[in-house]
Amino acid sequence: MKIGMTPFQPIVKPRAKSEPQPAAEAVVPQQLGDAKQALKESVQKQLAEIEAARTDIGEDDPKAQRLIEKFKNGKKLTPDEMAYVRRNAPGMVDYIDRIMRERDVIELSMKMAPSKADVQIVAFRAAKQIEKHEIPEEREIRMKHLADAKAEYEKTDEYKDKPNTPLDREERPKKTRPKQKDKVHVTMNDDRSNKQTLARAQAAYELVGKQNSTPSITHET
Repeated sequence: MKIGMTPFQPIVKPRAKSEPQPAAEAVVPQQLGDAKQALKESVQKQLAEIEAARTDIGEDDPKAQRLIEKFKNGKKLTPDEMAYVRRNAPGMVDYIDRIMRERDVIELSMKMAPSKADVQIVAFRAAKQIEKHEIPEEREIRMKHLADAKAEYEKTDEYKDKPNTPLDREERPKKTRPKQKDKVHVTMNDDRSNKQTLARAQAAYELVGKQNSTPSITHET
């Protein structure tokens, strides 16, 4: 009897080429493909959002950028310029309107100020309020608009006709003479004003007299 080496027989038989793969092995490539597609769509969406944001604030429109820069330098936009910004940079409209409303309030306060000194007080208080703003860029833009509003108002005849202080208002002569039918009314007002002035002068004189008659306290040396 011959004893020889028997060839090694594998326990697991090789899979035939035509035999289908297990489901787990087939899912892996599909998941990778889905992940790549999802990443591609996400990148495309982000790029689209960036492009929309650029268009929304007019970054791709040179004229819109010039108008926005003009506004940031403290200058008011004309109605036509503002209409162009609304069409081509709608994302900046609320920002511009908010600052312009603040400027309108300051300009109205200057017009209502009774004297030039009061106009300066309005500007001073507005500057103090602007300094409290948290965003440095907006604080700078608001300061430029305040300075421009004050400079433009000081060029007007309305500002030049204001007295320097409230005390100077009564001393300034009238530029226009009253009409004939208003002379009686003006005369009555003048008489009443003169009587009030005399009464104040008399009261002040009596007060000074009382103060002079009061003995002062002296210290002997």
